[in-house]
Amino acid sequence: MKLEDMLGREVLVFDGAMGTMLQARGLAPGACPDVWNLERPEDVIAVHRAYVEAGAQILETNTFGSTPIRLGHYGLQDRCRDLVVAGVRCAREAAAGRAWVAGSMGPLGALVEPLGELPFDEAYAQFAVQARAFAEAQPDFIIIETIADLNELRAAVLACKDHAPGIRIIAQITLDPSGRAFTGTDPETAALVLQSLGADVIGFNCSVGPDLLVEAVARMARVARVPISVQPNAGLPLLQPDGATRFPMGPEEFAAYGPKLVEAGAALVGGCCGTTPEHIRRLRAAVEGLKPPARPGPLAHTLGLASRTRSLFFVEQNLPVVIGERINPTGRKLLTRDIREGAFQRVRAEAKQQVEAGAAVLDVNVGVPLIDEPAAMARAVRVIQDAVDVPLCLDSPDPAALEAGLKACVGKPLLNSFSLEEGRAEAVLPLARRYGAAVLGLTIDEKGIPASAEQRLAIARRLVAAAEAHGIPRHDVVIDPLALTAGAQQAEAKETLKAIRWITDELGVLASLGVSNISFGLPNRHFLNAVYLSMAVTEGLAMAIMNPLDERMMDTVRALRLFLNRDRNAAVYMQAVGPKRLVHTVEEALKAAAKAGEIAPAAVTPSSGAASGPAPAGGRDGAATPAEPATPAPADLADELGRRLYDAILEGDREAIVPLVEQGLAEGRDPMDMLNRQLIPAIEEVGRLFGEGIYFLPQLMLSAQAMKKAFARLKPEIQKAKVGQTEIGTVVLATVQGDIHDIGKNIVAVLLENYGFRVVDLGRDVKNEVVLEEARKVGADMVGLSALMTTTMPQMKRVIELFAREGFDCPVIVGGAATTKAFAEQIGARGHGRDAQEAVALALEVLKERRAGRKGDAG
Repeated sequence: MKLEDMLGREVLVFDGAMGTMLQARGLAPGACPDVWNLERPEDVIAVHRAYVEAGAQILETNTFGSTPIRLGHYGLQDRCRDLVVAGVRCAREAAAGRAWVAGSMGPLGALVEPLGELPFDEAYAQFAVQARAFAEAQPDFIIIETIADLNELRAAVLACKDHAPGIRIIAQITLDPSGRAFTGTDPETAALVLQSLGADVIGFNCSVGPDLLVEAVARMARVARVPISVQPNAGLPLLQPDGATRFPMGPEEFAAYGPKLVEAGAALVGGCCGTTPEHIRRLRAAVEGLKPPARPGPLAHTLGLASRTRSLFFVEQNLPVVIGERINPTGRKLLTRDIREGAFQRVRAEAKQQVEAGAAVLDVNVGVPLIDEPAAMARAVRVIQDAVDVPLCLDSPDPAALEAGLKACVGKPLLNSFSLEEGRAEAVLPLARRYGAAVLGLTIDEKGIPASAEQRLAIARRLVAAAEAHGIPRHDVVIDPLALTAGAQQAEAKETLKAIRWITDELGVLASLGVSNISFGLPNRHFLNAVYLSMAVTEGLAMAIMNPLDERMMDTVRALRLFLNRDRNAAVYMQAVGPKRLVHTVEEALKAAAKAGEIAPAAVTPSSGAASGPAPAGGRDGAATPAEPATPAPADLADELGRRLYDAILEGDREAIVPLVEQGLAEGRDPMDMLNRQLIPAIEEVGRLFGEGIYFLPQLMLSAQAMKKAFARLKPEIQKAKVGQTEIGTVVLATVQGDIHDIGKNIVAVLLENYGFRVVDLGRDVKNEVVLEEARKVGADMVGLSALMTTTMPQMKRVIELFAREGFDCPVIVGGAATTKAFAEQIGARGHGRDAQEAVALALEVLKERRAGRKGDAG
C-alpha cells in the first residue's frame, strides 16, 4: 500500500532510540553519532535493520545533530551534506523496501531570540542547510524533533518547506511533565501553529513517558486536521550502581500505552530515549489492527489565533472577540513621534492597557511616513509579545512590513488586510500561506467600496475564492464589509449590517468590522458606536476592531455575551461591574479571577519557601565584607516610582528598567534600598509565579534580563558607596564532559547573577579535572553541573567522586532534563535543581549552610 493511502488511515510504527544503540556498539560518550554514517555505516545499518525486524514501519536517520551549528562542536560544520546523504542511504539500505525513511532534524542547541541570542534568520539558515541535504537525499519524511521552543520549530518548518519541497514534514514538540513545553506552549497552540505553517504530521517526542502524553495527544486531537505522531521516552532515567543510566519502563509496560495513545488520537507511534527493538516489537503487536480516530478534531475547522502560550478559538461563547485598535499612529501625535524616534514604551503600555481592559487580540499598525516600516513592525511585535500573551492582528498596506511582523510573531496572527484592489491579494495571500496566518479581506475591488450589501457579498465571495486558491482554508478567512460614516452615507449603515448576515450565512466565514468608523464626524460617538455594535452582533458579527478603553463599548460587549447566553452564569459580566481598579500584578489578577469563580482559589495560593535574595552589607569599619543571603524586606510599593520599579521587573520591561533606576538615583534613593525593597521582591515574585506554572520561560527570561540590567546599573553605585560586597558567593557552572548542551545552564547563570552570585561558567563538554581545578582556583562556594543526555549523566557522579578523592570540600548541585532528585541523592550531590528558579533557591540555601558552618568553625 502507498504511503499516502496509509498516512492517517492506518497506525504506523516508528523505530526507537538510536544513540544508545550506537553506544552499545562502541560509540564513545560525547562523540558525534552522525559521523558514523560515513565512518561506520555497517553499525548504523545494523541498528536500523534491528528495528525493521522488530516491525518498525518508519526508520529515522542518524542525522539528529547534522546542522552546521551542532556539527561545529566537533569541527564538522562543513560535513552536513555528506552526513545527511549517507544517513539516508544507511536507512534505505536497512529498510530494503519494508519501511519508509524519515530524515531526523534535531534542535540547534541554542535559544532563538527573544529567549536567547540566536537570530531567527540564523536559525532558519541553519535548518535550511540540512533541509537542502535532505532534498538531495529524498527521504519519505523530514521529522523535526526534540524541540521545545515554538519559534525554533517555526524556523525549522519554514526551512523544510522552502528548501525540501515535496517531502512530508513531521513537526514534533517536546513537553515537560506539566503538559506544556518549557517555553509555555500547550498542545492546542502547538497544533494550531504547526499545522497552519504546513506540517503534514504534528505531535510530540521525547518529553516524558507515554503515561503523561496520553492527555497531551487528546488535547492536540481536538485541534488537529492532520495526523498526530507520538514518540515517548521509556520513562525518566535512573542511575545504576555501575554508573550507567536505565530507563525504567520495560517493553511490555511501554507497549501497553500504545492503544491508549491511538485512542487519544495518535496515528503514528514509536519510541524515543530508552526504547529498544524489543519495545518497538511489543508496541507494533499492541497496535496491530487498530485504526486512528477520524480526523479532523472538533476545533480543526474553527478559526483560531495564537500567541506562544495561548490559543483563541472563535467559538460562540467567545464572540464577539474584541480586537484592540489603539496601537495605530493615525491621528495620534505622541504615538507617531515615538514610533518615528524608535521609542516603543508607549506601544508596550497601550498593549498592556488594552489587554487589561478586555481585548483578546491586538491590532498592530506602525504606519508612520518616512520610516523603515518593516523594522518598526518587527520591533513593535517583539515589544508587544514581551508585554502580553494575546494573539496579534498585523495591520499594514506594506507587504514587506507584514512579512517582518510575521517573521517576528511567535504564534498564529491575523493579517489585516487584503482586497481586490490591483495587486493586493497577490502580495498578501502568499505571505499568509507561507507563515500560517489567517487573513482579513476588505470588500473593496478596483472600483472602490460598493454601496449595496449584494455587491459587497459578491466581492466577499471573490475574496474567499482568492484565499482558497492560495491554499488558505476557508475557516482562516475573515471578511470586513466595511462600516462607512453615517454622517455622510447614512443609508449604507443598514447595508453593512445586511452584508454581515449574508457573508456569515452564505459563505460560512466570520465577519469583522472597524466599528468606530460608523460615527466619524458625528457627536456623541461613544453612544452611536455602542448601539451600532449591538446591531452588528445580532446580525452575526464575530469580531470588532474597537477601542477597549471605551467602557461603554466594553460594557456593550459584555452585555451582548450575557443576553446571547454566551457568558454562562454572567460570570464575566459580574466581575466587570464590580469595583473598578487597576490590576497591577499577576497575583492580584488571579485573586480577582478566583473571587469571580473563574479559577480555583488554590491557583493563587502563595508557595512556601520562596527563594531569598542577596542583601550585601558592610562591616562595622566600613570595609566590604562577604554578604549574607538574607530575606529582603517586603516590597515597598507605597510610592509611584517604587511600584514602577517593581512592575518593570515583574513584567520584564527591559527598556524601562534602567531609566527608572536612573530616576531613583537622581532622586537620591539608596541603591541598596531599591535593590532590596523593589527589585529583589519583584524577581522573587517572578520565581513564585514560574514555580506555580503561571509564568513560563519567556516571562522568566525577560524578567531576568531586566533584573540584570538594573543590577548592572546599581552595582557601581553600591561599590562607590562602599555599602558592601555585591557578590554574595561564587558558583562554578559546567556542562559535563561529553555533553554539548547548555541552554538550561545558561538560564541558571543569568538568574544566579541576578541574585548577586559571582558565576564562573566553564561552558560545555568540560573535563572533570578542569571542573576541580577551576573550582579550587576561584574558591567556589558550590559547583553546578548540567547534563542533557542520559549517557553523560554518570559524569556527574565521577566529578563528585573526584572531589572526594582530592579532599575538595565543595557541594555539587546537578540539573538537566533527565536528572531527578532521586538521581542527585544516589550520586551524593547536595541537591537537584528541577528548573532554573529551583536551582537558585537551592544555591541560596547551600550558601547559608556554608556561611553558618564557617561561623561555627570560627567559634
